[in-house]
Amino acid sequence: MTQNYDDFSPSKQPIVCLTSLSHSGSTVFSMALACHENLISLGEIYQVLRMGPTYWLNKQAHLCSCGAPADKCEFWQPVLSKMRSLDIVNPAKPNYYPDAYATVLSQFSKLYGNNYQPIDTSKGVKHLTLLAGSETIDVRALFLIRDVRSYASSQARLARSQPRKGLKKVKGHYWYQMMRWLSDNKKRESLLNELALPFEVVGYEPFCFNPSETLDNVYDFLALPKTPRNENLGKSTHHVLFGNPMRNCVTRKAEIRYDDRWFSETNYMLAAALIPTLMQYNQARVYASGQ
Repeated sequence: MTQNYDDFSPSKQPIVCLTSLSHSGSTVFSMALACHENLISLGEIYQVLRMGPTYWLNKQAHLCSCGAPADKCEFWQPVLSKMRSLDIVNPAKPNYYPDAYATVLSQFSKLYGNNYQPIDTSKGVKHLTLLAGSETIDVRALFLIRDVRSYASSQARLARSQPRKGLKKVKGHYWYQMMRWLSDNKKRESLLNELALPFEVVGYEPFCFNPSETLDNVYDFLALPKTPRNENLGKSTHHVLFGNPMRNCVTRKAEIRYDDRWFSETNYMLAAALIPTLMQYNQARVYASGQ
């Protein structure tokens, strides 16, 4: 599914928002996307801002995906220092997030110039509403969706590995995770339409098994020239301070790997059979995206 769009406004700062549920492959997808010479992944910007600049500048043990702590990162150090010098330090203040995002994008443009676009992989939806209401930011969204069976398998496995009591045990069941997947993705899609943000739906599985075609479709949507295929994620340009731990794992950054453990499972079959709209939405969004 592709929304109609015009080219990015030359008078506004462009940003690519990769939005998805947690554990949907946004980290690996954003790193593959950032193999394009005009794109740089900044990870979950909203989550970085939520902690405030002082937190990150004092956190030496936490490394950016570039390998340096925030106070030595070529991107985040000047951003966070600028925020602190402008007294943009308290997330509880009303104008904190608009001012903080403006600082991030201003420093990005100053450091990399107008030929580069940042990728924001923030979870949740608050940042989408914030950015959509800005008169100085030009947003284009990529809506990444993982196959419901793979998502439910991963989330149920994670829930069962953690001690839970009472009703919280329900999170370890496939049907719960599958219904959560359907509800949350539909809400996210509705919000993108309500905000009138141009967006492209991207299936995670088609990306993993045919990255070249998927990325070419995305580059078309972003009005960027196609680039030679490169599956070595370590070759991408990224400064991911908050996100999946794989950002700092050399071996996992070497190639795109798909977790296929759900192939040998059958727990999803009952929910899939009893709720046909679930699998219809899955097919239409994950496997028919870009068509």
